[in-house]
Amino acid sequence: MTIASSADPSVSASPQFAGYRLGVAFIYLVVAVICGLAVAIDFRFIDDNIEYLARERGNALFRLVELTRDWNAGHGGVYVPVTELTQPNPYLSHPKRDLTTVDGTRLTMINPAFMTRQIAEIAEQADGVKFRITSLKPIRPGNGADEWEASALQRFETHKAEEALSLLGTGEAAVYRYMAPLYVKKSCLACHAGQGYVQGMVRGGISVTMPAARMLAVRTQQRQRAVFLMVAAALLVAGLLHYAAARSRRYFWRLSEVSAGQERLIAERTQELSAANAHLLEEVAERQRNERLINDSKARYRSVIEASQDGIMIFEAPAFLIIFANERAAEILGCAPEQMIGHPILDYIHPLDRGVVADRLGRRLRGEPVSASSRLRFLRAGSLLARVADVHVAKIDVGANEAPQWVVNVSDMTDRIADERALQIAAAVMENASEGIIVTDSENLIIQANPAFSVITGYPVREVLGRDPKLLASGRHGAEFYAAMWQALARNGHWEGEIWNKRRDGRIYASWLAISLIHGEAAESGGRHVATFIDITQRKEAEELLRHKAQSDPLTDLPNRALFYDRLQMSMTQARRYGEAFALLYIDLDHFKAVNDSMGHAAGDELLLETARRLRLLVRESDTVARLGGDEFAVILPKIVNPAEAEDVARRIVGSLGQEYLLEAGEARISASVGVAIFPEHGEDMDVLKRSADAALYAAKAGGRNAYRLFGPGMA
Repeated sequence: MTIASSADPSVSASPQFAGYRLGVAFIYLVVAVICGLAVAIDFRFIDDNIEYLARERGNALFRLVELTRDWNAGHGGVYVPVTELTQPNPYLSHPKRDLTTVDGTRLTMINPAFMTRQIAEIAEQADGVKFRITSLKPIRPGNGADEWEASALQRFETHKAEEALSLLGTGEAAVYRYMAPLYVKKSCLACHAGQGYVQGMVRGGISVTMPAARMLAVRTQQRQRAVFLMVAAALLVAGLLHYAAARSRRYFWRLSEVSAGQERLIAERTQELSAANAHLLEEVAERQRNERLINDSKARYRSVIEASQDGIMIFEAPAFLIIFANERAAEILGCAPEQMIGHPILDYIHPLDRGVVADRLGRRLRGEPVSASSRLRFLRAGSLLARVADVHVAKIDVGANEAPQWVVNVSDMTDRIADERALQIAAAVMENASEGIIVTDSENLIIQANPAFSVITGYPVREVLGRDPKLLASGRHGAEFYAAMWQALARNGHWEGEIWNKRRDGRIYASWLAISLIHGEAAESGGRHVATFIDITQRKEAEELLRHKAQSDPLTDLPNRALFYDRLQMSMTQARRYGEAFALLYIDLDHFKAVNDSMGHAAGDELLLETARRLRLLVRESDTVARLGGDEFAVILPKIVNPAEAEDVARRIVGSLGQEYLLEAGEARISASVGVAIFPEHGEDMDVLKRSADAALYAAKAGGRNAYRLFGPGMA
């Protein structure tokens, strides 16, 4: 056994070696990432330390200057000799700003702000540190805040910050700028109370500018040291991990070689054993396969026989006894399969066909040619009704010493024949019915129509197949009508009623339509609904004519008394429901009898016709004009706003009917008297309202005729 070395090309090219190299690369990558994160954390820590030192230095300088200012302010300012560098402060307003000592020395007061500037100049010369007092509202213009200082002061005043620190610039020009607020103290009010400040307010701030080059150099050194240490540590850790991985890899290869030798030995022994068993397995498999094929063949034969929709029987010569029958054959003959075994097949043949079958069986037994197919009638057990079936007989090949056998296939045709007859009857009904008939599918498209449909609608059958019956819609029925029709059809399975449709030539006709839902097997043809209809247009026209004659005056064609009272009751019902008013007018022709007597009845009829025409012209279409009999007329004026509307109509009626009538028999003149009553003011029921109108009419006649009267007190 040899151990492969890492220098072996086959080993270097193996998948395991490729995985090893990826693992080593992953180790170095992880160590590098961890090292990078550690360096970033150290950089952040170093930056925080440098920033902390700069903040502490700036805060210390600020506090030193603030204490110096507090000392100055606490003493109310200090006096110093007037020199070239300490000239009197022009921005200090104080009554004792300038003094002269007894020896003649001139002194000037140095306030905290002036002293701060002096100290700042000394500090800048000594250490390069600059600081100055500044404010958003400076007294001395030179103390105005720059952009950075203004931003810090705004944050101080809004309490968003207590101090400010920023690193500005790069290289040798880099500086740290620090600033903290100066609050107004009690000692400050001596000079600043006049500016509106109160104790505790932010007066301004002291801005400290410190050179940052040395601190940044220290930061750079610390960063370099951190990088060096982390790189060294990373290389050490990665090297150790690499060494451990290499040792593990060499150990793995040794184990692989040992395992490979053992596997080869096992494979040789296994191959010998497999070769010994292969032949035996093939023999067993072949035997099992043959048995399975035989069993499958028997099962298929049995399933085909039992699942067949036809009855299958086997009978044996010479007595033609049944030796096998499936479930379907027993079902056709109305008994169990075991009850049929051992019985002659002739026992189940209808007597009318038994002689023919016996003759054919004898000929089969003698070997004579006989037709294999025929239609026979069978007797069903316990019933006198015959079952009609198509029969096919085939001989079974058996041994020479065995009795001949035949298999009989019985297809029950009874129901099919009945269905065919039913279809023939239905087709005859469709073709010869006087009613129009259409059948629609589940999408409500016409799939069948009869000749009567074409006679009634004018549409040829071929033109409407595949179309929606709505092509017959007349437009007289709204969507609500059809929605109610479909709801009733879905709920009850049928609907019938009167409907207006349109013929092919555009004429509208009325029909009585009945629609039924198709159920059961009949729906298998695709039909969903069947509709029958007849044309009832002429009947409706006749009914309408009779109704019109029964409700109309035969001379004037106005509503007669019966129809008038129906409309009066309807007007009263609607007025009560909606809180409206309407007027009832009774009209009586004055001197009509004289015209009738002097000019003849024909002239009287002509005058009545003209009166009816004039009355129609004086009212609205929604109003009702009726002839109550003789020369009595009446008018209903619904939905009036006030009695004045009714009086205006009555006035125009009197004026119109008082004009001359040009009749064929000559000129005639009459007048009219009109009585007016208002609902509900003059009567809340029909009888009271009629009496009020009649009383008003009587008052008009009593007052000289040719006038109208509105019902009022004293007319009852």
